[in-house]
Amino acid sequence: MSEPDENRTNEASLSRAQRLEALALRYREPLVRYFLRKGVARDLAEDCAQEVFVRLARTNQETVRNAEAYLFTVASNVIITLARKAKSHRQTLHDPIEDFPLLSAAGAQPDRVLEGTEALHRLAAALGELSADTREMFLLNREDGLTYTQIAARYTVSVKVVESHIVRALSHLRTRLFVHD
Repeated sequence: MSEPDENRTNEASLSRAQRLEALALRYREPLVRYFLRKGVARDLAEDCAQEVFVRLARTNQETVRNAEAYLFTVASNVIITLARKAKSHRQTLHDPIEDFPLLSAAGAQPDRVLEGTEALHRLAAALGELSADTREMFLLNREDGLTYTQIAARYTVSVKVVESHIVRALSHLRTRLFVHD
């Protein structure tokens, strides 16, 4: 028996669950890396990879001729679904509460708490006035610690473009935040 015939025989003898498990073991990490390259956070990338296998489990695996091509096509569709959901839920307009340090109530003077709260509101409002790309590039640099080169690669733009977005954000924040001093 030739090698391709042997592989087909081995594949045919595997149950549906065993084939799915074998594909998951082989392609989970490459799928997670694919989602990370697309700019998805690590924990969400894991969830997206899981979604790919859920979608595969719902299909008739017998009709899938090239498992790798099929998995990455489904992964591409998951990215599209994720982007549509983010747009429809207006996620770029949300400021997660985790991004703001909580003030300690113990020993905090009410006037200092009020000042801090007002400063956070001014910062959030000023960030909200920036264009989506400028805000995201600024936060990727300042919050996530990405370099201009990393941001440029993520957005497929030049480092100079990233630099101009960061300068624009800093200028705007300076103007908006220090007018009150």
